Amino acid sequence: MAFQNYLKIPTIVELSSGDKVDALKEIIAALAKALDIRKQKTILEELLKREEAASTFIGQGVAIPHSRMALKEPFAIAVGRSRTGIKYDAARNALAYIIVLVLIREDVESAAHIGLLAELATFFKADATRQQILSAESPADLAALANALKPLTDEKSGKKKYTSPILSGANALAREIKASAIMIFADTVHDNEFLDYFKAKSKLIVVTSNKSRFDENDKRLLGLIQVPAFPTSRTGQIKIGILLALSRNLISKEDRIVCISGNSKAGFFDTVMMLDINTEFDFFFTATQAILPQDVKPEVLERVLGLAAEIAIEGREGKPIGTIFVLGDTNSVNVYARQLIINPFRGYSEAERSILDPGLDETIKEFSSIDGAFIVTGDGIVISAGSYLRPQAEIDLPPSGFGARHAAAAGITACTKALAIAVSESTGMVTLFKNGAIVMTLTRPVARGKSTIVPA
Repeated sequence: MAFQNYLKIPTIVELSSGDKVDALKEIIAALAKALDIRKQKTILEELLKREEAASTFIGQGVAIPHSRMALKEPFAIAVGRSRTGIKYDAARNALAYIIVLVLIREDVESAAHIGLLAELATFFKADATRQQILSAESPADLAALANALKPLTDEKSGKKKYTSPILSGANALAREIKASAIMIFADTVHDNEFLDYFKAKSKLIVVTSNKSRFDENDKRLLGLIQVPAFPTSRTGQIKIGILLALSRNLISKEDRIVCISGNSKAGFFDTVMMLDINTEFDFFFTATQAILPQDVKPEVLERVLGLAAEIAIEGREGKPIGTIFVLGDTNSVNVYARQLIINPFRGYSEAERSILDPGLDETIKEFSSIDGAFIVTGDGIVISAGSYLRPQAEIDLPPSGFGARHAAAAGITACTKALAIAVSESTGMVTLFKNGAIVMTLTRPVARGKSTIVPA
C-alpha cells in the first residue's frame, strides 16, 4: 500500500497554532477544501472523540489523527507541520511537530486502515523523513519526498559505492548453490538502486525497518520483513532476519539462502554469505519445530519485537524498565494469570486495542512501567496489562542476569503454546522464550544505533 497515492494536498500544510484543537481545525480546513467537502465540524468532532479514547500521538513528535466518513476513495491524507510544536495532550507533555490527518472511508476494513497507519508511522517517524520535513525552508513536496531515493555515488567515478561485484557475486552464488532465496538488508543503503541488479522473480527477501520504501507487488520480492529500527552487527542482522523469515514461512529449516549485508554508516554492501538454515541456526529449533504458535500472526511478532526493543533502549522518563509480552494461546495463558491492577484495556473495542495500530505505542510504553505482563492475542489484540503470571512449571535458566521476570516468561511458555518476550530492567536484554526455552536474545546497545544479537 503506497500512502502517497492518497495524499490530497501535495505539500506540507504550515500550522500556526500551538493548540491541538486549533491545529486540527487548520489541517481539516485544508483537506476539506482539497476534497470539496463542507463537513469540517463533523470531522473535528469525530477526531476529538477518538482523541478522548486515546491520544493519536505516536512519539518522536508525530501524531496521526484519523476518522471515518463518507469518501470516494478509501483514504484521504494531509500532512501539517509546526516549527514550534503543538500541545497534543501526549504523555510527559511531549509536543507534536508533524500531524498526519487521515480520513477513512466508512466501508474500509479495520485491517486495511491499521495497515495504512502503520505504514505512515514507519515513514514519518524515520529520522531522515522528520529532518527533511522540519528543516525545509519552504513546504516540502510529500510525494517527491516519499519517492526520493538518492543513489549513493562516488563523486570521482560516479559509480555506486556498493558496486555491482557484490550483488553480481551474490546472484552467481545463489545460482551455484540453488539457493531458495536471497536475503538482503536494505537499511545498509539509503536508496533502492540495488534492486536493479536483480531480475524478475529473484526471490528476494528484503529486511528493513522502513517497509514503505518498497512496493510489495514488486515481482522480485519473495517477502518484506520489518525489523526494529536500530542497526545491529552483520551477524545480528542475519540472525533476526532468519528468525522473522522463518516465522513468515518465507524459508524453512531445510533451505539454503544467500545473505547480503553491510555497514549502514558507510552506506554500502560489503558482505555475502551462504547459509544452511538447519546447520547454522539449529538453536532456533531446539525448543520447537515452529518458531510461532499457530495462532500468532508474523506481523504481530515483528511489531511486539520492535516495541520491546524500543522499551529496552528508551526506558521511561530516563529510567530503565522491564516488562513481558505473552503472545498467543490466550485462553490457556489466562488460566495462569491474574490482574495486579485494574485492567487498563478492559472495555475498549478490539480496534482500539490492536498492537498493530501505531497509535497504541505510547500507551503500551506508559503501561510497561507497571509490574506484570501484557497478554496479547495471536492477531494482536491486547487483552490486559499488569497481569501477574503464575505458571505451574519450574524452569532452570542460565545464571546470566535472568531473574523472576524471565522465569515467569519461560514458565508461561512451558505450560502453554504461547511465545513470550521479556525485557530485562537491569540489563536491557530482550529475550524470546518458547516451550520453556530461550529462542534468542537481543542485547541493549550502549547508545542508540548500537546493538548485538546473540543466540541462546
